This record gives sequence, structure tokens and C-alpha cells, in this order.
Amino acid sequence: MSKLKNNLLLLIFISIFILTEAKSQLSSFPIRPSKDTVFIGYIKGRYYLYNLVNKEDNLSNIASYYGTTLAAIREINNITDSQMKANKTIKIPIPYSSVKSPIQRSSFEKYSYIPVFYKVKKGDTLYRLFKIYFPRDSSEIKKINSIKSNIIKMDSKLLIGYFPVQPIKIPSTDIVVKPNWNKDTLSLTPDKSKNVLVTVSGAAQTFDSPFEKTEYAYVLSNKIPEHSVVEITNPMSNKKIKGKVIGKIPPGKYPLDILLLLTKNDASDLGYLDLKFFVSVKYYK
Repeated sequence: MSKLKNNLLLLIFISIFILTEAKSQLSSFPIRPSKDTVFIGYIKGRYYLYNLVNKEDNLSNIASYYGTTLAAIREINNITDSQMKANKTIKIPIPYSSVKSPIQRSSFEKYSYIPVFYKVKKGDTLYRLFKIYFPRDSSEIKKINSIKSNIIKMDSKLLIGYFPVQPIKIPSTDIVVKPNWNKDTLSLTPDKSKNVLVTVSGAAQTFDSPFEKTEYAYVLSNKIPEHSVVEITNPMSNKKIKGKVIGKIPPGKYPLDILLLLTKNDASDLGYLDLKFFVSVKYYK
């Protein structure tokens, strides 16, 4: 019964961690649903991005996202927060100098830039597009959109470039689960069938745990077998803690050279204050 309870707690922990990590990645980067393609417009010498309003949007978030001001958005659209409706498109005034080359962004930059497109209207010509609207990047725009003739179709969507946007933090609504750790007696004694002591060293990093201080360290690692009991040492201070590997490190957010993840509380017990640090680990296999 105790083993079942422990396994259930571990499952809850891993599930909440994965959901928290996924949510943190989504909330720490700008989010525009794929259907909400961002278009650029040119009107009387000024440039605008057209933003489709989602139901969770407000003017403050939109202004922050595009790096502009509430006053600028209110003025050009003549609206307030209370007048803004979902599924309505509003104009965002921008300086065209902020739009970067249409050449593909790097894997790092793609999280802080959004692609912007121009939808060809009736009456548009190549001369108007590349001599008046977008003369600075005309050759790159032609190349990236495979424009090889003087004919351009109405309603064609042309990639014009990439615009820098800012992260929008979404307030957390996570439910905090608080199991009774005093009654959780999960043993940290190594399995007697595992009698080879392994010592490894490498970089470690912290993650935000959905739980408060726990009786022992919960560890995530791709390089140490799951369910291993580990002794983690800070080689500078010789401080030690014991813990157990409960799962893998979620892909995509952490560097590949990370040996393990610890909660901030456990890292503090080892004397670490930095986000990334060096540890020595012993375990049996």
C-alpha cells in the first residue's frame, strides 16, 4: 500500500511538472495562433501590423507584445479596452525599420520574432510594392517569395520580414498539491541487487517545483537511470543531499549538457544560488 502511494505521488509530481513546464514555455514566449497570420499594411507613408484580437487579449498586452504604447493603439483605432471585441482586427502602428530581413531567423531568434506578410491588393504592382512600400528589402523579398516575373496575383501572401515582439506573462492558475510528506517514507536505501557504485559529474540546473520543500530531493535526468537513488555533492563546499531520479528532463527548454535538474530549494541546500552549477553525483547500478 505504501509503495502504491509513493508511486501515485511520483506520478502526480511528474504530471504537474510537465504541465507547469509546458505552460511556462508557452507563457514566456509570444503566442499567436497559427491561423492568426500577421499582415503588414502601408497607408499614406505609415506602416501598420494588423492584429486579430483573441478573446483573452487586452490593449495593454497587445501594446506590450508589439513594443508600442496604449495611446498609439487607441488613437489609430479609436477604441478603448471595453470597445475591443474578439475576432476584430485592429491596426498596430510600427516603424518599418523594426522589420528585419525576410531571411529565416535563427532557432534562437524565432522565439522573439514573428513573420509578417503582405496580402497583395487590387491595383498593386511590382513597382508599387518594391519602389514605394518595401524598397529596402526588395531583392530579398523577391527571392524568398520566388517572384521571377512581372506578374503578381491578387491576394498572394508575401513574406515581408520578421518583427520583434515581447514575451507576455500569463498569470499562473496552477493548483498546488500538498501531499503529507511526514507520512511518506519512501526509502532512499539503494537496491541491494545494484552493487556497482557510479560517480558522475556535470552541469545541473534548477526548475520550479509545484511542491514546497520535500523530505528528499526529486531529481530529473536523462543520463542517470530512472528510480536511481542519488547522493548529490557540491564539490566546492562538500555539502551533500540525497534524492531519487523520478523522470526525464522535458525536451526543448534545457541545454543538452545538463546532467540533472533540481528544485531551487534543493539547490539552495547544496549552497548554490546560480541558475546553473556543477555537481558530483553517486549512485548504484
